[in-house]
Amino acid sequence: MWYLIKRGLSMLVILVILSAALFGLLTSMPGNPVDLLITSNPNVKPEDVVRLKRLRGLDRPWYVQYARWIFGYPEPARPPVILPIDVRLNPSSEHEGFVFDVSDYVVDQNYVPSKEELTQWLGDIWPSWPSAKTVSDIKDALLKEDNQQFLLLLAMHDIKIQNDMVKIIEKNSAKNLTIKGLFGTKAEGLVIKKDKVAPGDSYLWFVVTNSYGQEKVGRVALARDQENSEPLAFITTLVVEDLQKPFSVDLKKFVKSPYTPDQVTFSLSSTSPGTLVHGIYTNFFTTSGQSTITAEVQTSSGAKIPFAFNVEHGVVGHTQKFNRGFLYFFVGDKSALGFSQTYKRPVYDLLFGAPAVCGDNKVDPGESCDDGNQISGDGCSADCEREEDGFWARADARISGFIVSSGRIGNTIQLMLPALLLSLLIAIPLGVFSAYRQYSTLDYIINFLAFLGISLPVFWFGIMMVYLFAENYPIFPAGGVQTPGIYGEGTVAIIADRVRHAILPTIVLSIFYVGRWLRYMRASMLEVLPKDYIRTARAKGLSERAVILKHAFRNALIPVVTILALSIPTLFGGAVLTETVFSWPGVGRLQYEAVMNSDYYVAIIVFLVEAMLVMVGNLMADAVYVLVDPRMRK
Repeated sequence: MWYLIKRGLSMLVILVILSAALFGLLTSMPGNPVDLLITSNPNVKPEDVVRLKRLRGLDRPWYVQYARWIFGYPEPARPPVILPIDVRLNPSSEHEGFVFDVSDYVVDQNYVPSKEELTQWLGDIWPSWPSAKTVSDIKDALLKEDNQQFLLLLAMHDIKIQNDMVKIIEKNSAKNLTIKGLFGTKAEGLVIKKDKVAPGDSYLWFVVTNSYGQEKVGRVALARDQENSEPLAFITTLVVEDLQKPFSVDLKKFVKSPYTPDQVTFSLSSTSPGTLVHGIYTNFFTTSGQSTITAEVQTSSGAKIPFAFNVEHGVVGHTQKFNRGFLYFFVGDKSALGFSQTYKRPVYDLLFGAPAVCGDNKVDPGESCDDGNQISGDGCSADCEREEDGFWARADARISGFIVSSGRIGNTIQLMLPALLLSLLIAIPLGVFSAYRQYSTLDYIINFLAFLGISLPVFWFGIMMVYLFAENYPIFPAGGVQTPGIYGEGTVAIIADRVRHAILPTIVLSIFYVGRWLRYMRASMLEVLPKDYIRTARAKGLSERAVILKHAFRNALIPVVTILALSIPTLFGGAVLTETVFSWPGVGRLQYEAVMNSDYYVAIIVFLVEAMLVMVGNLMADAVYVLVDPRMRK
């Protein structure tokens, strides 16, 4: 028992060190999801790149990113949003005041409605929703308080209902925001007003603040000729790239025609931090958030016009939204494995297959029916099985569904196990025979074929097999894991179809390992055969069969077991070329695509699976040692 505990702890330490090293290596490689976004869209602004990297934690050192991946991290709090205000207030007289309700134009992106609120609002816009076909999934999303899945299910049923729900959520989110007026504008609740408008006023300025202290500047236009009176373009949110360095921006670059930078001067308001000298604003932000800077621009004609802009300086953690790290997978959270940006699917679904969704009005693998509800007594049971089906029919649907939706790991196992068995069945007998008949003609032939198999390029051999047996003589399929549309024809038909697809890649994957394991087995037998206990066994009058199989073979198998056990991970994840040539959707191909696309979550999970297989292989080798060599039992 103590030995197993010690081995388990050592395996855990090795996995932690290995995962950290892999994570550091992957993150140091050129390219990341944001860089790929820039490549696909060269019009992305530099401040957008900085913001994206910061929101995803890609601007931090690799060890900080690793800790976030292991333990999790809060979702970034989002600053308030001010929707476009296309209203222009038109005074009837020069000194008339204004009142404007901004509640329909401000949104708190951090607002998380409760399931009670969502249920009430859904009943208001969709009174008959409890009897709808997707009601089971909607209830499940409400129960889990998964608002994103809830809105997705609404969109699947009716996009108009989803849009109405989004508008209600945005409307109610405004209650968590506070409004403050700028430059003489007053605020009461979500209403801004100005008692008296001066002749030079063009906007009513205001600031929206959320519960995290993040601010957003907004303005309501007055019915004046702003195009001619405004010397500055409206400044969007500016981003601080590095909190360790002073932030600086030249406001003169926002001066618009017909003005020139030499015709305007800037001055900073007393309530704003930092300095503003010759149009260059500078400040050293030490905390995370989004702040409002107010200032004034004076034209050459003497007109003084106020303006404001936002500066985003650092990310604030959302207290109600926490992304669970990798460790949470071991307590049952499948989403903790992350999300693949390449395949746009959860990593768990990629590796292990997506589970069937009963009640979505779609027959998934593993289901024999799905009428859109989970109610028994209408021909389709609550478990999405035809009620008239017997035990064997239901078992057939479940087994065939399991095979079809087994994911990348399942597909690789379905290719790996036949290749492993075929390799061993060929290599071990030939290795024993070659050693027993050393320097014979058959020994030379077997060794030549072994060297040929080791040296044969896998990709070339795979292409030749496709050319011969799928193109010239169409006996086997050229690629893929199964024939499209085969699901529904029963477990036997699916297994037979998958066997046909697996024959060529299994042969190609086996040919290399046959040569390697044959050489290991032959070398080990040659080392054992001259031993004293072999001569003693022969002297005792034992048959040659008993001497070779009982004494020589069992002792020669000990070093070979280690090689075989450590080859399992290589066979599991190293079939990249074979899976690529035959378009086999397995783990090897997934690993290659993940690394090439900088899909960190997928790549590191696959690497860790292979590392765990190495350790499991070692434990299996120890167990086989006990069976093969009685001395190990002590």
